[in-house]
Amino acid sequence: MKQIMMTLAAVLCCTMTVMAQTMPGNALKQAEQKAKMADQNPKNGKLQYQAAMAFLSDDLGEKRDLDRALTYASRAYQISHEHPAPQDTLKGLSCYALAMIYLGKQSWENTFDFMEMAMDGFQEELGREDPVTIGTKLTLGNLMLSPNPNPLRAFSKIQEAFVDTRLAPQDKRIVNMDQAGIVHALALEMLIAQYTKYYRNALPRIYVDCKPYLVLQTSDWNMEKPLVGWLSPYLMRQEAGITDFKGDPFIVCDENFEISVVPEADREKFHIDYHFIHSFQDPRYLKFRDCSSGIWYLRDSQHKELLEKFRAFKAKMSKKR
Repeated sequence: MKQIMMTLAAVLCCTMTVMAQTMPGNALKQAEQKAKMADQNPKNGKLQYQAAMAFLSDDLGEKRDLDRALTYASRAYQISHEHPAPQDTLKGLSCYALAMIYLGKQSWENTFDFMEMAMDGFQEELGREDPVTIGTKLTLGNLMLSPNPNPLRAFSKIQEAFVDTRLAPQDKRIVNMDQAGIVHALALEMLIAQYTKYYRNALPRIYVDCKPYLVLQTSDWNMEKPLVGWLSPYLMRQEAGITDFKGDPFIVCDENFEISVVPEADREKFHIDYHFIHSFQDPRYLKFRDCSSGIWYLRDSQHKELLEKFRAFKAKMSKKR
């Protein structure tokens, strides 16, 4: 029995080795066949697209050929513009193929350009509320957050998908909204981080009786730490019930940089909600609803002045203790 098992194991091992060796060969053979079909039918965009994707196949391993894929994807892209056909999806597919090719080449600007064009292509061919259009925006929007993230461009498309999903009939909505929610939250957090890099100094802003205050410290954060890297749900509490900041004082600062500690008994009056309104016309622009909280960007001089007062305030408080 032991001999039989050893023999079977050896045969299985040899079989797996042969399969591993022949898989790229078979995939390459199929790619060449699709390329031949595409060459014989130069006006058939779908065949050009299929040839491009064949040379991008993971089954090829090291034999993946991005340059040949680019040739066929470019042909498909040209055909989609010279001979547009409603419901054909060639625009969306060819741009998707080009995006994947440039992703493999690590040409990020071209990757993002063609990802956006793929989303727009599917929208033009299938409509905004089609599940393929919505799913593509969420999928490619997520890809635009990694590995070389561009949240300013990704967020608008992800946001569009959410709006259109809510408008779509129930039977046409994408199924996995939990996963979509994670993508949306990630895009929002990265967008906040991107803004912080642009403006360098940022603090949470709250309204108390419609008067704006900066938040300088909570139990798990203070203004001397960078905003980049925050997980927004931890600091920006959306639920009215999560309002009790325990631990270190909850410090606010008014427009004149007068620092005060919120008394323990009054803390439930000060909870943080954030409500971003995103502009589809300019994805670099965020605004806030009146009397709601958000992120307040400070000039360097403002931040420096405030930081000095904050440190003096902390030193004074520590002496009192």
